[in-house]
Amino acid sequence: MKINFQIPIVNYQFRKGFTILELLIVMAIIGILASVIVFAINPGRQLAKARDTERQSEITALLSAVMQYASEHNGDLPDTDGDPDTNNFPTSAACIGTDLACFDLAGAGETGETIVPEYMVELPTDPKFADETNPQSDTGYSIYVDANGHLHASAVGEVTASISVAR
Repeated sequence: MKINFQIPIVNYQFRKGFTILELLIVMAIIGILASVIVFAINPGRQLAKARDTERQSEITALLSAVMQYASEHNGDLPDTDGDPDTNNFPTSAACIGTDLACFDLAGAGETGETIVPEYMVELPTDPKFADETNPQSDTGYSIYVDANGHLHASAVGEVTASISVAR
């Protein structure tokens, strides 16, 4: 008697690609890592810090322009009243701009030698505060001279409550 053995042929097909479960697990891990990174970096706070640094730089530039004007005009601060015997530079915090409630620092100074364009190309404006239609109406910055003759400029910050420079 002859025994006939037949070996069954198994057709193994190898799948190419990933299963849906594997893809979901990888996407979940990427999502968790992305959330942790965004939370750690906090781009909103980083942008607010950058705007505060810009404010600090701009009010320093404002004071430098006013001090340069004063040094070239025998210590007189720029004013807008047109009378060389009086000075209407603010003695308490006043906004800078062309609005009636603000001090027009851009147009302050002697005729032909105003702050803008002689000492600054243009007045800087607060990165978030300024009016979109007329940014020079109120720049978002304030300036004044105290009783001791020190100049002060300030701005409202986002990270730091108040940003001020005195010279």
